[in-house]
Amino acid sequence: MIKTVFNSGKLKQWICYRGHNYIIWLAGLNSEKYIQNILEIIDKVNNINLILCKKIIKNFGDHFGIIIQTFDWTFAAVDYSRGYPIFWKISNGQLSLSSQANFFKNKVVNKKQLISFRMSGYTTNDNTLWKGIKSLKAGSYLFYKNKNTFHCKKYFSYLPVNTKTYTYKNYISRLSNQINNLIKKIIREANGRTIIIPLSAGLDSRLIASGLMHFNYKNVKCFSYGLKNNYEASASKKISRKLGFKWVFVEINHIKANTFYKSKKYKNYLKNSTDGCATSTIQGLFAINELITRKYITKKDIIINGNSGDFISGGHIPNSIPKSILEKKNFNILLKKVINLHYDKHYSLWEKLKTNYNEKIVKKELETQLGRELKRKKMPLYGLIEYLEYDNRQTKYVVNSQRIYDFFCIDWLLPLWSKSFIKFWEKVPLEYKLNQLLYRDTLIRLNYGGVWTEEYNFKSYVAPSWMIFVRFFFKMFFFFLGKDKWRIFEKKYLNYWTENICGFSSISFFIYANNKNIARNYVSYYTLISEKINLGRSWQEK
Repeated sequence: MIKTVFNSGKLKQWICYRGHNYIIWLAGLNSEKYIQNILEIIDKVNNINLILCKKIIKNFGDHFGIIIQTFDWTFAAVDYSRGYPIFWKISNGQLSLSSQANFFKNKVVNKKQLISFRMSGYTTNDNTLWKGIKSLKAGSYLFYKNKNTFHCKKYFSYLPVNTKTYTYKNYISRLSNQINNLIKKIIREANGRTIIIPLSAGLDSRLIASGLMHFNYKNVKCFSYGLKNNYEASASKKISRKLGFKWVFVEINHIKANTFYKSKKYKNYLKNSTDGCATSTIQGLFAINELITRKYITKKDIIINGNSGDFISGGHIPNSIPKSILEKKNFNILLKKVINLHYDKHYSLWEKLKTNYNEKIVKKELETQLGRELKRKKMPLYGLIEYLEYDNRQTKYVVNSQRIYDFFCIDWLLPLWSKSFIKFWEKVPLEYKLNQLLYRDTLIRLNYGGVWTEEYNFKSYVAPSWMIFVRFFFKMFFFFLGKDKWRIFEKKYLNYWTENICGFSSISFFIYANNKNIARNYVSYYTLISEKINLGRSWQEK
């Protein structure tokens, strides 16, 4: 009898293959083509061991989750992006696995991780909101036979190094080849199916769309969404027209959003996407639902977004770090600096929670996570910044947005999270990653589809248009009061109306404006929603 239990959840993610003495669970686009390879490996030997399991995942594509259960042992692994999460717990000698951490029973809250979750929207390291329940980190596997034979390790860690191996011109050439291969791989994976692209004004989704046009893949549809006349939509429309792709706009306003946020479908999505280590993501949720209703998107299509090209290409590296700090070799100085930078950037969803006590707790958790890698690899400071961003926010909160597509049973790809692309950027020197220098220069040089010229450098502006005058009017009164007071006023009274996807509309403006706890953005409120789903109530409820 196979003792390991796996709860695959209700989302369209996992496919089960049952053999005589094993069960194999697979997740990912075209995962069925890998099952034969797995079966051949299993059938050729009498004793499956860890070495063979690692050989299996080496031959996988870029996006996958895998669980192999036998009478004697269990193996599980996730890809570089943690696109299909696996949570695990060992209790009374039995290993249990799940696609959501809150599926486990007899849970005890991890109060330290709850603080981190409330402040940032995600936990640290491999932790969840509950003690003893862990998440397989991006690029990790576990192998369990009994309490004496258990491994949970990384087969890949994103550890950037500052080594200049080639000339800048050579780096541009190498990145160009990477991008060309990446687009060709998308085309092979899509195999003629319609590709749906949520196209913005940024670089990443534009790269996907223009690359497909350059290589003559015409079965592409684009869309944009948000407030009427927002700059992202205007840019998206212009790019799509130039490329010759179909394009539609989904307008979101507070009335439409509030109605949707009261629906059973929305509540069902939240229930099935809140995984216990990151808050639910709603970016694109309203638009996808609307476009499926319009039949612009079907379940036969593939959705491809630009996550997380900005991070991978260096867009999250602070460019204000003094060179003297960057070159420091002292362990303690580096550790303190990188933790302070990471904490200041990401742990401010609620002003009230930024207490000395909470700061001490979170920084200690980050220090525990980071210390091992710093000592082991002697990484540069910027590499540590990227490592923390990768291991926590990107592969938990950001990639969690893929649950939207799973909820609607639509296949997806994250090409900018491909193995080769990540490994390439891991070895690009700092000076070429700052401000995404290499990335931008290469895209301009390639100029796929002619949408990388000066004409396509889009400047942001405030929407709706009436808010421009409102902001100008109120800003005059804060001229002598200072920027800090203006920012507080803006967050408390104006951001509700200018947030592009109307993310605050799950609550009324009256409740929002009268909340004494100042929210950084709409994600702040989704930490409350996720906490209530996971724990029964949020910290702001009496």
